[in-house]
Amino acid sequence: TFFNHSNNTLHTHRFEKTRMQGTRASKYANTLDCFKQILSKEGVGALYAGVVPRLGRVVPGQGIIFMSFETIVQNLEKFTIFQ
Repeated sequence: TFFNHSNNTLHTHRFEKTRMQGTRASKYANTLDCFKQILSKEGVGALYAGVVPRLGRVVPGQGIIFMSFETIVQNLEKFTIFQ
């Protein structure tokens, strides 16, 4: 999940973008104002709304990719060409 930190940052940006385009868009003057209002009214936790379900999807997928990579490398090391 460390490598997905940039994805979580993008998730926060998408969250703000959604707020700016939604029915409550008139409440915000710009993106910075949206960010400030969310922090002041809802707290830091509001910026990470929906992160747990996302991690539930991302973590297993990244684990499969990591395991697949390690398995492929171990199998390729058996051949003299790749040593």
